[in-house]
Amino acid sequence: MTSTRLANQQANTPLFLGIGLGVVLLALIAIIGHVLSVRAKLRRAHQAGRTVSADISPDGTPLTTVLHNGKAGDPINIQIGGTSGQIGAAFALAGWYRADEIDLITSVRISVDSILGRAYSTAPVSNLYLFGRKEDLAFERPGHSVRQRDHIRLWQTTQQGSDGRPIWIGSATKDIKVELSKTNHLPTHGIAPDIDDERSLVVSELAQTGYVVAETTRPGFGKETHGFNGGGDPYVTDGQVAVLTLANVPTPPLVEHVHSPLLARLAKRFAGVVRDRLPKEGRERAARERERLTSSTPS
Repeated sequence: MTSTRLANQQANTPLFLGIGLGVVLLALIAIIGHVLSVRAKLRRAHQAGRTVSADISPDGTPLTTVLHNGKAGDPINIQIGGTSGQIGAAFALAGWYRADEIDLITSVRISVDSILGRAYSTAPVSNLYLFGRKEDLAFERPGHSVRQRDHIRLWQTTQQGSDGRPIWIGSATKDIKVELSKTNHLPTHGIAPDIDDERSLVVSELAQTGYVVAETTRPGFGKETHGFNGGGDPYVTDGQVAVLTLANVPTPPLVEHVHSPLLARLAKRFAGVVRDRLPKEGRERAARERERLTSSTPS
């Protein structure tokens, strides 16, 4: 009797394994189908942003980014002259990270970390649009948790500086909380209202690296402006855009794409070597900025 039951169990084992594998396969197919469906829905939801922003000329000077639904987003407050590698190197030496791309894994992680108040140094930023496309570059300086961070999105224009290098424009804002969007009631980051503070922070952080060889401003709104971004967050600005020119030097690949704390530490090790190759104007500008910060710090 025992041997018969054992034989039956052995005979049924492949059947059970087959059923189990079938269930797992169906579950994977369902998950993949759901992910693809969500991606398709998100792409359709962002079509308005791409369409509206495509009407903005890359030869012009737009005042704001464009939200996924086609509404005006965050104000443009930064302009940088330099290659993508030089921009990446400058932000890396300043201690900023390249933001991760939005995908299933990073979306789940930022959601969980937001709920638990944990840090995520390279958390993705929501896509904003100019010239028919999302940001070309995004950098961030993480805070104590993913709910708070300094970040900037940049788009390459068709304009060039006097030395032939591309001109980039972007929006620097500070995330201060996670909230429900006032437009679609989905979780999103809320920004600090004084965006000029964030503009000044980015200028200061980049200046301290020695990469900034020229700095001026140009009109954005051209006057003090109070408004709301596409997410319904209020902002105030003096209406000026900071215009920076970076040193035209070769950049090592290591410091161009810093996506982790480990790479950041390695980039810092190379910082001294890189700074020694920067122009005198940049090094002197860095010294003045560090002195300014030291003198303004309460003793």
